[in-house]
Amino acid sequence: MFKQLSALLFLLCFLGFNVSAANNPFAKKDVLNVGKEVSWKINKEAVLAEKTVGDDKGTFYHLTFDNKQIKLSISKDAAGDKPKKFNQLEVKDVKIDGKQNPLFKWCLNNQERHNRFLQQGLNVKKEVCIIDGDAGTFIMRLNKDTLLSLQNGRRLSIMLKPFRTPLVLNYDISDFRDMYLALNARPAPVVAAPVVRKAAAVKPARKCWAGAPPKYSMIKSVEYDCDDATAKLDAENGISKLVNKEKEKERKLAAEKEKKRKLAEEKKQRALAAKLKQEELLRAEAAALAASQAKQAKINSEITAKMLKVCKKHWSQGKHRCYCQKYIEHAPASIQASSTCK
Repeated sequence: MFKQLSALLFLLCFLGFNVSAANNPFAKKDVLNVGKEVSWKINKEAVLAEKTVGDDKGTFYHLTFDNKQIKLSISKDAAGDKPKKFNQLEVKDVKIDGKQNPLFKWCLNNQERHNRFLQQGLNVKKEVCIIDGDAGTFIMRLNKDTLLSLQNGRRLSIMLKPFRTPLVLNYDISDFRDMYLALNARPAPVVAAPVVRKAAAVKPARKCWAGAPPKYSMIKSVEYDCDDATAKLDAENGISKLVNKEKEKERKLAAEKEKKRKLAEEKKQRALAAKLKQEELLRAEAAALAASQAKQAKINSEITAKMLKVCKKHWSQGKHRCYCQKYIEHAPASIQASSTCK
């Protein structure tokens, strides 16, 4: 009878635990699977590939690759023009084929304050991983090993926590290598068919060059036929695009430099404020100590005066008391210290 009752109690406790776990909202997570049917959109001119998918709540997730980094952007529209803002965006994990990516683990271990998950507002060393809740983005700059893992992998999983319930984005990346090759492919040179002309009709073409401003001397000039207006326009447009790319690089570099300067200045100001505060505390402590010592000296002086008054009364009668031994230097010559006083 006792064994049956014990078994019944164990079964009820087990069922109660399972029901509690099933109803626990913190144990849930949403999963969004993105298969190969969602193709990569390749922009060879910008050297950028993007795969976009939307959920049933009107939120769109854009995974982009540009040979240097992968970037996950969250927006309210399919075009990605309206970023979704988050007060506290977290990235809990990045896995390739079910294993945590070592580069992501490095980001966790090199984040300020803790390494449990990537948290909005906390900086990662060298900005290898960046979360921007206002722009709804997560960026992870790639190293060689991670790029090879993506090329050889079958599934990329990114676990986010934009709200209370975590979201797992599972991407089928079996087409990643094909996308990478297509993105970086170079067109084969086109060989023009020879044009046969009469020797008397052939005139040497005048050659001109479209060049960049002296500041961009690294950009090679483009040769074109001086008499060909279309060739001239194409050459000038090509140079203009290259110049604009260099200007954009300069703008980004200047912005990054300014950002670092401001961060360094803020750090310097914080350090100065901390130093001033510490100095103020030390001054306050020194003043308090001096006041305490002065007060103690005054008390000791008052005690000495009172005791001398008492002792002098005894000394005037030719008597000596042990409690006056401490003040014997003030006694008359006829009163000597007693060896029996301790």
